[in-house]
Amino acid sequence: MEVTLLFAVILSAFMIVLAVRVLDLRGSPVTKSFHKPDRQIDPKDLERAIRGHGNLIEYAPLFLILMLALELSDASKTLLYACGIIFTLGRLMHGIAFSFMKKNGYLRIGGMSLTFIGFLGLIVPALGIIFFSSCTSASVASTSKSACKYELARNIVLI
Repeated sequence: MEVTLLFAVILSAFMIVLAVRVLDLRGSPVTKSFHKPDRQIDPKDLERAIRGHGNLIEYAPLFLILMLALELSDASKTLLYACGIIFTLGRLMHGIAFSFMKKNGYLRIGGMSLTFIGFLGLIVPALGIIFFSSCTSASVASTSKSACKYELARNIVLI
């Protein structure tokens, strides 16, 4: 569970950064002292920051649930780290593009691409475990079932 926990911590920390950005653009009393009193905020900037934050909130939980399910199924740590890094880089790129920049198509599109690649990297072995596992509760003891799922996930990663 330490792989999923690591990425949950990183994504949660970034979520807080994006949330503070939204609070700041909404004119929060907490952040008002850091700006000029007559600061003008473009409503489009606020809208983009809200979407950047919301987009992370929409994608990260499902990714982390899928990662945890695979980690508990003894999937390859290399696979989990690789997909976690790819997904996290994608979320960072996308969140920065939306929350801190006017427009940056490269970060936005690149971020979404990496997000989907990270997801697919977990979805494929998960489907392999679901559909191609020869382990059934009736035919395999619970101790060897875990070993069977690990081998299946490992073989899918090697393909």
